[in-house]
Amino acid sequence: MEILDSHFHLYSMQKRGLNTTLPDTLIGIEVGTEPYDYEERRKLIANGIDYSHAAGPWCVANENYKGAKNTTEDIALCFNKYKGTFLGEIGLDYHWMYGTKEEQKALFIAQLDLAEELELPVIIHSRDADEDLVDILKCRTFNHSGIMHCFSSGPEVMEVALERNLYISFAGNVTYKSNVKIQQSAKLVPTDRILYETDSPYLAPVPMRGKPCHPEYTEYTSAFLAELREESTDELKKKAIENFKRLKALSAGSLL
Repeated sequence: MEILDSHFHLYSMQKRGLNTTLPDTLIGIEVGTEPYDYEERRKLIANGIDYSHAAGPWCVANENYKGAKNTTEDIALCFNKYKGTFLGEIGLDYHWMYGTKEEQKALFIAQLDLAEELELPVIIHSRDADEDLVDILKCRTFNHSGIMHCFSSGPEVMEVALERNLYISFAGNVTYKSNVKIQQSAKLVPTDRILYETDSPYLAPVPMRGKPCHPEYTEYTSAFLAELREESTDELKKKAIENFKRLKALSAGSLL
């Protein structure tokens, strides 16, 4: 069976001196966070792996940040030159507060508009920003769907995301004992909307917690989710892979 990892960062792994070799059977998305890292990232991405471009909310804090409009125009040029099948990760992070809330929201909304223009699914990052996230989600249609990556909110926020045609992806932190809220969401998400990821090199799942994460560790997360949901691991993996392929089919983007 194929191995699914719906969200990982090979370039970040390389910069940390980690192994960037991927299993031959891996499917998923190599995710961008910076608007100008695509040249280096493309050298690492294996044939057939989907990939994205974006400016994450942390880009607001960069001294070279050009503002929402100019940065989003650069991302559009990137898709024109380097292609890509998803736009992300984008979103809001009020935990680390990379710039003001208004700056983060402006960048997020500008890139959501670009995704709609390019007919691409989005990859959304949200941390400690539930209220503003929900307000923005309710104003969008997401005709090409997208992923709530590393989902860390409760069922109420998840229901809004599901209503907006989004998929819910769980990372290794769902396996952490204290994350009851995330586990409640994982129990309730419909089978036809669930995905899982590693977010490598971050958030290694139990029993690898504390170590640098690798896409192969997605197997621990899928096994945990299956047990949590009282499902067969093989059946959960099969459904999640089907979900990913269905989502990918909604993208008007392409691979080089």
